[in-house]
Amino acid sequence: MIREFTIFGLTVGTYSLMAFIAALTCAVMSWRPLRRTSLPRIGVIVLLAVTCISFLVCARLWNVAVNPDSYGDTKHWYTLRMTGFSMYGGLLGAFLVILACSKIFRISPAKIFDAFTVPGAVAFCLARVGCFLNGCCGGKRTDLPWGVIFPSEMDELIKDVIPIVPIQRYAVHPTQLYELALALIGIPLCLWLVKLFRAGDGGRFFIYGVWFNTLRLAVLPLRALPYSRIVTRVVYPLIYYVLIVIGIFLFVWSCRKSRTEREKGMPADSD
Repeated sequence: MIREFTIFGLTVGTYSLMAFIAALTCAVMSWRPLRRTSLPRIGVIVLLAVTCISFLVCARLWNVAVNPDSYGDTKHWYTLRMTGFSMYGGLLGAFLVILACSKIFRISPAKIFDAFTVPGAVAFCLARVGCFLNGCCGGKRTDLPWGVIFPSEMDELIKDVIPIVPIQRYAVHPTQLYELALALIGIPLCLWLVKLFRAGDGGRFFIYGVWFNTLRLAVLPLRALPYSRIVTRVVYPLIYYVLIVIGIFLFVWSCRKSRTEREKGMPADSD
């Protein structure tokens, strides 16, 4: 694995670099879709900036809530290090910012969610590349041929201090790559479903949300999370199931709303 890059003499962590690239890619890809929602330029800039900040802050707070044991004398919740983030907290923060923005500019939040769907999915995939290269967010032990052995940060230290002690590592599921592949597959599949059922505003976001939560639910048993059993076996599965049901319901609603508008001779919401 590649934990760090050295660029022009500056050492940069792989995860931090890929997280930055992911955020930048999401901002660039979502610019035009957001402008098509009638948001002014300054509105798009503010939305992107505040959404990014809210994502990071809420992702950290969520991580503190589900994994409090990892914080103590050496690691604090307010650390600026690119570590200790939980994605669903970040998504909640971004969700609240978008709702507030839609109220301020009087734009349907569904249109803004649609604008962020594909860029957000691509950003997730890029972030997972960073996780894989960094060796974090790996899965449980496996004997499958595609299992990956991730080196520990302590390996080099142990070799230097106690060179005679053999370091034993075992292969684990590359869950980062599982999620990356499934997230990528979901993009064209969900866009096809939106076109097939002629969904209206929000349809793209709702159906991809169903796909995304389903893949997270499928990969969850293979992940080696440092959380308590109640979080991994009750809280997260419950969140996924609830979001899947809500997403299906809202996607059907979006399709019916679009069909009703077509029957009345009104322009469909979806572009």
